[in-house]
Amino acid sequence: MLDLIKIEYKKLIPYRTFWVIFGLFFIFTPIVFYGAGQFKIDGVPINFSTMYHFPDVWNNVTYIASWFNLLIGMLLVILVCNEFSFKTFRQHVIDGQDKADFIISKVILMTTFAIFSTVYLLIVGALFGFISGGGSFLTDIKYLAIYFIQSLGYMSVGLLIAILIRSSALAIISFLSSILVESIIRSLIPDAIDQYFPMKIISNLTPFPTPEGFMVEEMRNAVIPDALPLNTTLIVAVVYIFIFWGLSYFILTKKDIK
Repeated sequence: MLDLIKIEYKKLIPYRTFWVIFGLFFIFTPIVFYGAGQFKIDGVPINFSTMYHFPDVWNNVTYIASWFNLLIGMLLVILVCNEFSFKTFRQHVIDGQDKADFIISKVILMTTFAIFSTVYLLIVGALFGFISGGGSFLTDIKYLAIYFIQSLGYMSVGLLIAILIRSSALAIISFLSSILVESIIRSLIPDAIDQYFPMKIISNLTPFPTPEGFMVEEMRNAVIPDALPLNTTLIVAVVYIFIFWGLSYFILTKKDIK
């Protein structure tokens, strides 16, 4: 296990694209989050600045950061496709590494990415919350754990697509198009079924925030008819993640190593 980790990070540390993508995530997440709280709409009784307060900050910051999960998913796609483009996967197999080790190493990599981004959101949310003052630090901190699962979900989709296609450009296009394609398919089937589609499940893990004072009462009481309970969404997302890992391994064993 330690050997797999060492191999992954020897390839990762000097890779400039990794630093660029994570740099964009680290820089723009707090900037966008701060900017979102500065909106003012004349004549509309919405106080956006309350999005910084505990406990609402956790739902709000994870919702904003969830949009940047696509960046991290793209990074995973690029890293996996590079294994095939530069023949490193082939060389590892020739050197005696099992194909299961390849999946395990990528799962470790994804988990590490998800942990770092989640810890970063903990720091960002805590800073905004303490500076704005008031509220309970621990209340609703569960959204960080939910974000962690969501981050794994997007990267697991990227892993599957990258192993299936193996070309960085096509895999990235397919990854970004997967949400649109799924939306088109969902529009053709009943709501009772479409709510269980993987990309919808994963994206719904971080619900649109409705903190106190952020929305008028009528908006807070609005209910999305086809929305699954958050706990159910979380369980289904975890199941999908394991399915994606299993499918990735299955496809990898069926394809040649060239």
